[in-house]
Amino acid sequence: MSNTNSITDRPEVLDASVVALTHYLPPYMKAVLAEVAQQTRDFSVLLSTQLEPNRQFDTDWSGLRVTVQKNLMLRRPWKHGAGFKDELYVHVPYDTYSQLRRAKPDILFSYELGARTMFSAVYRRLHPRSRLACCVCVSEHTEQGRGAARHLLRRWLVRQADAITFNGPSCRSYLKRFLIPDEKLFPFPYAQVTANQFNGPLERSSASSHRLVCVGQLIERKGVVPMLASMNRYCAARPAQQVDLTFIGTGPLEAELKSTGVPSNLRLQFVGHIPSQYLSAELAKFGILIFPALADEWGLVVNEAMQAGLPVLGSPYAQACLTLIRDGENGWLYDPHMERSLFAKLDSVFALSAESLNKKRYAAQESVREITTGSAADKALNVFRRLLGDRKNG
Repeated sequence: MSNTNSITDRPEVLDASVVALTHYLPPYMKAVLAEVAQQTRDFSVLLSTQLEPNRQFDTDWSGLRVTVQKNLMLRRPWKHGAGFKDELYVHVPYDTYSQLRRAKPDILFSYELGARTMFSAVYRRLHPRSRLACCVCVSEHTEQGRGAARHLLRRWLVRQADAITFNGPSCRSYLKRFLIPDEKLFPFPYAQVTANQFNGPLERSSASSHRLVCVGQLIERKGVVPMLASMNRYCAARPAQQVDLTFIGTGPLEAELKSTGVPSNLRLQFVGHIPSQYLSAELAKFGILIFPALADEWGLVVNEAMQAGLPVLGSPYAQACLTLIRDGENGWLYDPHMERSLFAKLDSVFALSAESLNKKRYAAQESVREITTGSAADKALNVFRRLLGDRKNG
């Protein structure tokens, strides 16, 4: 696929060859990298795979020069201390070094601290004029119990890097365990695709102001089954309170959720998968996002919901909730392991009038106003410029 980078009329084009290495390209990542490519003399992407088996979106690589690598993909079970199980996909793109030798990049931008970054670090050591930036997207909670071998590999990898980006404050705290100096750490947040943002009115009618929506994969890690069980008990204990809950997404727990018996005052709906470009318009039909994740290194739907004017009732085990929610102002934090925590927050939510919730909608949108595709791309470009400057000075 041809690179549509256009450097005409761009006075501050990064005069460098940059190769980004990642597993696959979800829409939000593609949008940011395409912005970076438009402002870089030569930019290409190495993907481990076209798409992982559990993902549902169209592969759109327009604006990028992409190569799918020779790759060994391993499926590994993950049992977290929080009690859930999940499946991880581990990629070993074994032609990474040869691909990099052909590309001769000035800067390598490698996602995750695994095999692709290990191969990138080897290239960096053997080609000292190059520079390596590692893109790390984790939280302290997701990395619990990862094992000594992984910790040792990561400690070695971060020492090889010239710069390391972090997706949020919890990620930064995790990285500081490796004694990384502050001058090597740079923020690089998750950002909603700017073209997909909601542009309509934020106010909701009384009929939709308290409608709850839960968006994401229907898997154990997302906490959907215990959340629905708690919601059942909440509604049984408060028969006069009508609750409307909709799930957007699919996954292996869908049949179990659909077969769950619910009290008469709990209205349950399942919408299925909605492509990312249509999600904001769908979110505008609801009043509040509930995000019960048991572990999530970010949770981009929190950004998307807030931008569409939904306060978020969310778990602190998702870094997006912990970072973006100001309790009682633009949403509410609750502990998914403590049912009484959810009950108390639901009582507070349902006690609010539609007018009161409308005020929180503006606060929610304001919370993510500056987190855009363009601002994320600018942060990546600033890292690359710093690395080029350090190379010239060195």
